[in-house]
Amino acid sequence: MAPGGQVSIENVQGSILVEAWNRAQVQLTVTKTASGSGATLDDVQIAVQSSPNSLRVQTLYPAGANQTDAVEVDFRLRVPRQAQLQGLYTVNGNIVVRDVEGPVEARTLNGHIKETGVAGSLTARTLNGNVSVALRSLPEAPGSLQLESINGDVTLLLPPEADADLVLSTVAGRIESQGPFSARVVSGHNSARARLGHGGVHVRLRTIRGDIRVAERDALL
Repeated sequence: MAPGGQVSIENVQGSILVEAWNRAQVQLTVTKTASGSGATLDDVQIAVQSSPNSLRVQTLYPAGANQTDAVEVDFRLRVPRQAQLQGLYTVNGNIVVRDVEGPVEARTLNGHIKETGVAGSLTARTLNGNVSVALRSLPEAPGSLQLESINGDVTLLLPPEADADLVLSTVAGRIESQGPFSARVVSGHNSARARLGHGGVHVRLRTIRGDIRVAERDALL
């Protein structure tokens, strides 16, 4: 795969783990676990479409299958460091991304999202779970970060001396921060806006029932 190749994973029951490495190729490991009553591993198929510039992987259940009580599938991928993770989707499962420099879009309904050592534009959304991101560096303009949960905490660790404009919002939770929140900080009971450094990259953190925490990458929350 080319360094900036596009990768998408569509899963239902199970986790997704993506790690960067210094090779122009992708390694995909799939683990199936039959946990439902009467389920067998062959009940679920894995469809793979690949080219030198893209990889798409899908979990396929048979028509009429009860996906809630079926085979669980866990994906582990190693990708070029600058790969574009254009869609990591699962219904019930966690998503973990490590050391990828390209853009990342990650979504799950029931599970946590954790990204460490990332550097591109990010979108991370979960319904029931926590979102935790530790940036190696901010994305280049006009990049942005959107981290959202409905029932869970949202945590962001920024690189030192970051230039960013933050919008933080929670309905039933607290906003906690450590770091150089300089210049116009306007806080409400459950929302805040802050400019870090000279501003620039747009960062939006939002949750309904959960806390929001922001700090520099080396700070302790």
